[in-house]
Amino acid sequence: MTDISWFISRTVLWGNDPVVVLMDRDGRLTAAALFYHRRQRGFPTGVVKGGNRSGDGLMIAPPGLRTAALQAAMAKVLSLPWVHTVLASLRSAEDPDRAAAALQAQVDVAWRVREVGTHLSLEGGFEGFLSRQRPRSRRNYRYFRRRAEKELGLVFVPSLTEAEAVQAVETLHGVSVFPVPSARAVRLEAAIRGTPGYFAMGVRDMAGQWLSYMSGWRQPDGTFVEWQLNHRDFEAASLSTVMRTYFLEHEASRGVPQIVFVGGTSLALGRYCAPDQCYDAFAIRGGLRGFIIKELVTRLRPQTELALLVRGTAPAPAASRLVDDEA
Repeated sequence: MTDISWFISRTVLWGNDPVVVLMDRDGRLTAAALFYHRRQRGFPTGVVKGGNRSGDGLMIAPPGLRTAALQAAMAKVLSLPWVHTVLASLRSAEDPDRAAAALQAQVDVAWRVREVGTHLSLEGGFEGFLSRQRPRSRRNYRYFRRRAEKELGLVFVPSLTEAEAVQAVETLHGVSVFPVPSARAVRLEAAIRGTPGYFAMGVRDMAGQWLSYMSGWRQPDGTFVEWQLNHRDFEAASLSTVMRTYFLEHEASRGVPQIVFVGGTSLALGRYCAPDQCYDAFAIRGGLRGFIIKELVTRLRPQTELALLVRGTAPAPAASRLVDDEA
């Protein structure tokens, strides 16, 4: 996930203030980290966060330097006068003991390592994918598609024009299973469309109404899925599974070796993804202000993930739900 265009596009998505840290060695740029200064009701909070639930979108750095670069970036951000808390998630294959030493090098960082699944193999094509599924899941993929085609007259459109993609997003963003505000949806669609290898596909009914939309980009090593919208009024038709079936069969027919779900996928599909390590790191400014913040977090919101991480008792969270879990 190191394409510079995709990395830069993260700065326009969520309406927070981007904070970029560039790191160099002997005058040569070696790493870059992207954080967001979070806002609540338009007001800055002093909380800076980087990376999504699967550890993407935070860092461009050589594989062996990712956790060290993360620690250096967190230390730099925490030194800014208006920042009191830094949260980060980074996917890395580094050894946990080595990562721990790197993460604790400059500032006191609470951290954990958890397993995430984002890379789905399409070895053996679509039939090979189905052969690795549980019997019920294997049956559901084709059953739900046949039923939806019969009852709703669904039509799969494997390549949307720009106008079709914009129309699909405008139709679905507010009525999807996970709705997205209008301004954010427009920015996200435009950012993905500007990424090299961009694709968008969708499903519509016999009247031409868009019921499902999916977009991302293709690279030689696989297809990356960034966004999926499913019309919530048709949940009974298992639209996410139907769209997933169309998508996986289409990509397999292209000879794509793997699918990468940016930000994670459903538990049903995530269990078949290759396991990766994701590091969650948390740091609060030292001194009296940091002590007060820790006390407030653990006392006022004791069961939140942040409070548990402060106390070192946070469990590994479930996979992000990019799409609803049906298969």
